[in-house]
Order: sequence, then C-alpha cells, then structure tokens
Amino acid sequence: TAAKERKTLHQKEINSKKQAEKDQKETEEWSVGAKDASKKEAQRLKKEAQLAKKNEAARLLEQEEKELSQIKPLLKPTKKSGEDVLEQESTERREIPVYTASNIDDALDLLAIATETSSSPGVGKTGLSNSVPMSAANIERHPERRFKAAFRAYEEREILKLKEDNPGLQNPFNQSNVLRHNASKEESDKMIEAARQDIENRLRV
Repeated sequence: TAAKERKTLHQKEINSKKQAEKDQKETEEWSVGAKDASKKEAQRLKKEAQLAKKNEAARLLEQEEKELSQIKPLLKPTKKSGEDVLEQESTERREIPVYTASNIDDALDLLAIATETSSSPGVGKTGLSNSVPMSAANIERHPERRFKAAFRAYEEREILKLKEDNPGLQNPFNQSNVLRHNASKEESDKMIEAARQDIENRLRV
C-alpha cells in the first residue's frame, strides 16, 4: 500500500543519513590520526636536525682548537708582577710639589735640596733628589771655631731689629743646623733630613 511504501522510503532515508554520518565520522577520525602522525614525524625530524647541527659545531670547535694548538707563538707574552704594576701606578699618580722662593736665601735653600749630585741614588717622596748637597757643608761640627766671627755677625744683623720689635733672640749657637762634633752618622742624616723638610714645608705653595 501507499502508506507502507512511504514508511519504507522514510526508513531508507533515515538509514542512509545514519550511514552518511558514520562515514563522515570515520573520515574525520582517520584525518586526525594522520595529522598526529605527521606532527610526530615533523618533531622527530626537527630533533634529528638539531642534534646533527650540534654535533657539527662540536666537531668544528675541536678541529679549530687542534689547529691552534699546533701554532707556536712568535713572542712569549710578558706578565707584569704586582710590584711592577704598583710602581707604575705610583709613578703615574705622583704629584709634583710646587715651591716658591721670595728672597735670595730661600732660593739658595731651595736650590740646595733640588740639585742632584752625581752619586744621587734616585728621587725621594718629595720629588726631589735623595742625595743633595746638604751634607757637611750645611752642618757645623765645630761651631766654637767661629765663635767670635759668628757673634759679631749676630750683633750686626740682629741688634737693630731687636731694638725695633724684639721678635726673639737668635743665638747663632742654638740653631737647628748645629751638630756636636762627636755626633753619629745617624744623627747627621736625621739633621740633614730635618733641614730638608723644614725648607720644603716653608717654601711649599
């Protein structure tokens, strides 16, 4: 009958639709599986390429180091010791002292401590020579031998000034450069250094 035919046709349409959906689902599943496999393969190939690149870089580095080790240096580099470096820095940072002399006596004193002798061992902390013509010529070991002459010179030089302002007596035998005749070499050296320091401090700008 017509009703039965319509029912049969409707059932066929339903079955056909279900089959189509099933086929589409299977196709999609196969497609996803293929994509996953392709992705895994791409990752594997990428890792292999990275590993090969790393191995090649290591090989080139090893080869370069081997070639460099076979080359002999033309000049052996010299290393400065710590003392050499400190001495160089000290020389670069050394400040040159500045002095001024306003009269002939100061100029002569400054010349005495600044003039190097042929036996000078070097330059001292002040920038001046360690060995200058401030020796026996500047230190009196027997001041009593010139007592009379020194006293007359003292009177002539100081009496007028003493009368004017009385700044203080200047006994020529009580000066800083008078040394007893039996003084030791150490005492003589100390007096020379003290005289040098006094002149530098007095004339330093």
